Amino acid sequence: MSQQINQPVIIYPSPEGGYVAEIPSFPGCLAQGETIEECLAELAVVAELWQQTADTAQQPLLTTEAAIERMRTWSLAG
Repeated sequence: MSQQINQPVIIYPSPEGGYVAEIPSFPGCLAQGETIEECLAELAVVAELWQQTADTAQQPLLTTEAAIERMRTWSLAG
């Protein structure tokens, strides 16, 4: 049974092969897989752990809008 990710996800090819997926609203939350499906399944596991850790630390989550703006700033800086 796969878990559902209820956040926007970015998926891109990895230079080493396969794919990388990340959730911009969860800084540092990313996963790799040989296929997109494998990558998303791995990301669902990582996202759940990320959320549990954030909840325990009482760390506020970025809004989707704030995450997109942060990424826009990074892309303009590079």
